[in-house]
Amino acid sequence: MTPAQRTTLSFLDLALIMTGVMAMIASVGDRHPVVAEALSDSFGSASAARAQQVALPLASLFEPQEARMTAKGMQAIAALGGKNRQAQFVIAVPVLENKGVSRLDRWELAAARTAAIMRVLADQGVADQAMLPDLARSADPPQGAAGKVRLTISDRAGAN
Repeated sequence: MTPAQRTTLSFLDLALIMTGVMAMIASVGDRHPVVAEALSDSFGSASAARAQQVALPLASLFEPQEARMTAKGMQAIAALGGKNRQAQFVIAVPVLENKGVSRLDRWELAAARTAAIMRVLADQGVADQAMLPDLARSADPPQGAAGKVRLTISDRAGAN
């Protein structure tokens, strides 16, 4: 085999491996926290084991069809932010169909609710760069996840 043929074969091997990895990533879909935890267990990473997932019902956090938080919702988010000031928060607010009259469409409502949660966390001392909004939800949420805000709280890289 000539050097040019070996180079071509190596390139094709690399391209095939990368295609397989991209296919695996695409197939993960909405299960990324579960897959990440499984991978971290396989490779012995302790950071994913320290990640905590909290699911809170939308009805207890927000007024119906609005991005205004209820007193109970503000208290719940503030408690999480107060206990985890140095943590990283991934905030997943579901994008749901509007059931009734609303001044915001479903995407605007999800974005505004995410911003409201981020504002309460910031008021508790959580750094702006430690809050990551996650509006990318599949059309079919996992069983029992519809109508719930998911907060994934994990150690932030470089936090003391």
